[in-house]
Amino acid sequence: MIGRNRRGNRQANMKARIGIATAVLVGGSAVGVAAVAAASHNGPATTTTAKSEGFALNFHHRISEQVALASALNTWGASHQQSFTTLAQMQSMRTFTQVWHHRTQFAAQRGIVVLATRHFLLVKSANGALHLWWLNGATKFANVGNTAMGMTAMTGSTTVAQAAMVANNMQPAAVTMAGSTAVVNQMAAPVAKPTTVTVSTGNVTITITITSTTATVTQPVTTPTVVATPTVTPTATATPTAKPTVTPTATPTLVPVPTPTMTATQSTFTATRGIQRGDLVFVAGVRVHGFLIAKLVLFAAPTTVTPTPTPTVTSTVIGTPTAVPSGVQPTSTSSFTGAKS
Repeated sequence: MIGRNRRGNRQANMKARIGIATAVLVGGSAVGVAAVAAASHNGPATTTTAKSEGFALNFHHRISEQVALASALNTWGASHQQSFTTLAQMQSMRTFTQVWHHRTQFAAQRGIVVLATRHFLLVKSANGALHLWWLNGATKFANVGNTAMGMTAMTGSTTVAQAAMVANNMQPAAVTMAGSTAVVNQMAAPVAKPTTVTVSTGNVTITITITSTTATVTQPVTTPTVVATPTVTPTATATPTAKPTVTPTATPTLVPVPTPTMTATQSTFTATRGIQRGDLVFVAGVRVHGFLIAKLVLFAAPTTVTPTPTPTVTSTVIGTPTAVPSGVQPTSTSSFTGAKS
């Protein structure tokens, strides 16, 4: 009995090794290896589905937003794949969220890029909400258009990522991230008429005007300040042995100083670190004094999504029509082309 059990275990292990080797040959990529390795560990919350073109990972949403965001941002420098896996298991959020974790307020947004500049990203979510994310030297960017795990982390959906990676169908991603395929097409096409957007971020209000070719950004440089201008008021001081003397006294007067503004103009489709207007995006970062600071930006450039046309029915009448007396229903022989009704 013991010998049979051992032989059974050896056979099971051999089958598992053969399965892993076959999967690696089919997948032919690091994504395939990671998927098979995850399956071999029999994790309770992670499963994998093999396709002829590759692998798609299926994660259950079981990590809270605050824990997932904190962990993903902290581990990005050590392992991109680990950060992807953490974000893929984060509790589902489709538009915008902000949560506290210890003393840090984390924030994240899924959407489409309205404008990309060297200093910020303007992102629009599926519900139409606009948020401005400030960029700095510590902001990390990753194009996840070619990675199944990265696409899952960006969209928050295994089904959407699988459609994009296996079937090359970006329509589900467009609906999930932007709200509709029409929004994606609108962002990819030249702007029909100038559009002005005003966004308040922290104590700064930024005005953005987008035209078919250019985008103009107007923002204050500093906050309003005041300066003191002294005025002299003479006062008389009398002494028994000397003539009166005049002593000047400075009285400060506050004079408001106009806030200087900075205006910059760039191309509407300028790319910043590879990302530009019309890209699908997931931004994670922190909120500090009202400002959203981007720490990690995952993006993918969708192709223009064209809705499936509705088939039409046309008819061709064979023969020469003849006059039909009043009250008699006409008859004809017709052949139809197109879809059946």
